[in-house]
Amino acid sequence: MREAELYQTILGLSEPWSVGRVELDVDVQRVDIWVDHGPGARWRCPVCDRALGCYDHARERVWRHLDTCQYQTHLHASRG
Repeated sequence: MREAELYQTILGLSEPWSVGRVELDVDVQRVDIWVDHGPGARWRCPVCDRALGCYDHARERVWRHLDTCQYQTHLHASRG
């Protein structure tokens, strides 16, 4: 299993989200995971339940996740 597929499964991501890239830095004991969505992705509105396109073009954000085998794990994602 490739790293992206492994983290896709571990994180429980489903469409439209997927793991685009995984980088491992052994020297600093850190794993970085980039989560992406495909072009034209749509999300359900929590109010009207309609599938709508994304209009929020926020910059990439980074979140600290649970460690992976004592390596710091960081998720990177942007919406838009």
